[in-house]
Amino acid sequence: MRLLRSVFQSYAKVGLLLAACWAQPLSAQVAPPLGQAGTFAVLAGSAVTNTGPTSVVGDLGISPGSSITGFPPGIVSGGVIHATDAVALGAQNDVAVAYVNLAGQPSDANLTGQDLGGLTLTSGVYTFNSSAQLTGTLTLDAQGDPAAVFVFQIGSSLTTASASQVVVINGGANCNVFWQVGSSATLGTTTSFVGSILALTSITLTTGATNSGRLLARNGAVTLDSNNVAVCASCSIITLLPATLPAGSLGAPYTQVLSASGGTAPYTFSVSSGSLPPGLALSATGQLSGTPTSAGSFTFTVQASDANGCFGERTYTIAITPFVCGAINVFPATLPTPVAGVPYNQSVGASGGLAPYTFALSAGAIPTGLTFVATGTASASLIGTPTEPRTYTFTVTATDALGCTGSQTYVLQLLGGSIPVAAPVLSLGSLVLLGLLLCAWGVLTLRQRRI
Repeated sequence: MRLLRSVFQSYAKVGLLLAACWAQPLSAQVAPPLGQAGTFAVLAGSAVTNTGPTSVVGDLGISPGSSITGFPPGIVSGGVIHATDAVALGAQNDVAVAYVNLAGQPSDANLTGQDLGGLTLTSGVYTFNSSAQLTGTLTLDAQGDPAAVFVFQIGSSLTTASASQVVVINGGANCNVFWQVGSSATLGTTTSFVGSILALTSITLTTGATNSGRLLARNGAVTLDSNNVAVCASCSIITLLPATLPAGSLGAPYTQVLSASGGTAPYTFSVSSGSLPPGLALSATGQLSGTPTSAGSFTFTVQASDANGCFGERTYTIAITPFVCGAINVFPATLPTPVAGVPYNQSVGASGGLAPYTFALSAGAIPTGLTFVATGTASASLIGTPTEPRTYTFTVTATDALGCTGSQTYVLQLLGGSIPVAAPVLSLGSLVLLGLLLCAWGVLTLRQRRI
C-alpha cells in the first residue's frame, strides 16, 4: 500500500512539473531592466561627437571615456550632461545588464537575410544571425496592447537606408522596442527610428536622422549630425476631447475639432472601430468635417496616438438628422413707390439660412425702365428710371448656400410724373433774326393803330 502511494505521489509530482512546463509561454519577450540608463537619451563608452543643431531630450552621458564635443551647437534639454561621473558609470553598468537580458531572450523568428523594410511584425523576439538592414518602412503592430514588447537580436551591425522609418501602430509604445546590436548601428540620413538601441560598440546617426528611444553604446562612440533624439517615456493616460460630439444635419456642412491631452504631442488621430457618418472624414490632425449624405445614428471610436506611440480612445455617437430648411426672409417687406421719370434705386436683402445668397426674379415683371441687378451675394437692387405708369407685381426669391429659399412679393403702383421737356436753344443769328421780326411786328402794330 505504501509502495502504491509513493508511486502515485511521484507520478503526481511529475504531472505537476509537466503542467508547469506546459503553462510557460512559448514567447517570453519582456522589456529589460534599464535602471539608471532609463533617463539617458544618449550614452557612450568612448566619446560623444556632434555636428550641427542636434536636439537631445533627456540625459546625455559618457563613461568610461570623457570626450563630449559639439554641445553647443547641440542642445540638451529635459536632462543633464553626465561626463564620467557616478551616474554615467551606473548607467553603463545597467546597460550591460540589459544587453545580456535582451541577448538571452528566446527567439520567436529568425529573419536572417531579410530586409526589415515592408514587414509588419507583432510583439515578439526577432533574430538576425549577422547584420540587419532596414530599407523603407518597418511596421510594429501592438494589436491594441500598450504593453506589447518588440525585441530585435542582431548578431553584428544594424544599418538603415536614407528616409527609412519604424512606426508603432495600434497602441504600442516606442519605449517597448529594443535593438540589441552585436557591433555597431548606423541610421541613414533622415531616418525616423524608434526604440532603444543597445550597441556593443558604436552608434552613428547621419544628417537629419531622428530617434524616439535611447542611444546606448557600451564601448564605442555615439556620433550625431543635426539630429533629434528624445528619450521615450512610459505611456500615460491620454484623454480625447470633447466628451461628446454635436448632432449634424443631412446635407449641411459639419465641422468639429478633436484634441488630446496627457501624452506627448504631436498627436495623430484615426478611427479605430466603427464608421463615420457617410460624407464625413477625420484628418490626422483631429478635424472631423464634411457634409453628411445619410441620416441616422453613427457610433465609432477615435484613437489619438502621441509621439511615443502611446494612445487613448473615446467612443462617439453622432446623430445625423434629416435636413429641414430654416426660414429665409427677404426684406424689406414693401418698396418705396416709384415715380415716372424720377431715378429709382432700391436694395433687396435676405436673412436666415446660410449665407451667401443668390437673388432672382421668380415671377411677375418689374416697372418698365428698371433693371434687376443680382450680382452680389448679400443683396440685389432695382435700378433705373421708370417710364410707364401702371401697377406692377413681381416676386424676388433668395436662395442660400444650402439651396433653401425664401420669397417676397412686391406690388408697385408707378405714379405718373411730369416729364420735363428741354427748352429750345437759339443761336446768335437766330436771336438777331427774332429781334428784327419782333421789331418789325411792333412797327406794323403802331402804324395800324394810328390809321
